[in-house]
Amino acid sequence: MSRTTWLSHVTVLDAGTSAASRYCGWLFVQNGARVLDHGAEPSNQLTQATLDFLDTEKEPAADPSLTPDVILVDATSPTQSASRLTGVIDAYGPAGPRADWTADEVTLAAMGGAAAYTVGRDGTPVYGFGLRYQYLAGLYLFTALVAELSAARPGSHEVRVSLLETVASVLPYPTTQYAYNGSDSLLEQSGPRFVVACTDGWVVVYAGLAWTAITSMLDRPDLDEDRRFVELGDRFAHVTELGLLFDAWGATRTVAQALADGAAHDVATAEVRSPEQVLADPDLSARGVWHEVRGGGHAPTIPNLLVTEGVST
Repeated sequence: MSRTTWLSHVTVLDAGTSAASRYCGWLFVQNGARVLDHGAEPSNQLTQATLDFLDTEKEPAADPSLTPDVILVDATSPTQSASRLTGVIDAYGPAGPRADWTADEVTLAAMGGAAAYTVGRDGTPVYGFGLRYQYLAGLYLFTALVAELSAARPGSHEVRVSLLETVASVLPYPTTQYAYNGSDSLLEQSGPRFVVACTDGWVVVYAGLAWTAITSMLDRPDLDEDRRFVELGDRFAHVTELGLLFDAWGATRTVAQALADGAAHDVATAEVRSPEQVLADPDLSARGVWHEVRGGGHAPTIPNLLVTEGVST
């Protein structure tokens, strides 16, 4: 499955119970590490299909005397190890009134603020699907652990990642952004996005770029100076009206025509593709993107990494 071997000298004991910790272990597998499955009872949020994906190519931990380089645990796990590094996933952080709470993805989205950001045009929160924040937390943990391995500091160390902090870290809210970088302006990094129905499918359009490019794509030059939309902040304030313009545009076009319009006018437009379409994509298949997972089915393969410090893959 892995196309890289730069972590082949590393042994990891995966004693995680959450998708986040087990995904961290999966990333170690992807990059050549030997990952041993402790056999910890998984969270009831993880379906068998999810476990088949997350535990692909992990080995049973048969030798109890083995001292791994890294052990992966969740904060609620009693597992202990003399490993050099311990990676811990916390739901809400190691201290405070919620330190011993568990969390599912919907709760994290709500408490972390994402449910107020991913909303439909009528303001109804839209969750989506999957365990995306847990996977992102697993990626954060993997990155931090690899950094610690590269530092080669003496002694044992612990790296902790909070699921709630993971959600907050990716949101462009003024309060969160101000806490992270001192700026409360969102206009330089965001813009309205619309899912638009065409005659034979759906496209996503990003409406945060030059307004005249958008009016050209919509074939609405009469809106070039419309004060509701010229400035990005005004587009947010009139997002309902702007959405109706895109709806009218998409209703007269096929997906192919909408994509051609976007390309012709330099407006970011992408097709909404079903999982079946993605799996059947001939270009992805030709590049060897998919691999079989335990239990059947396909999962993506990380093709390569560019690693500094003299290690290349």
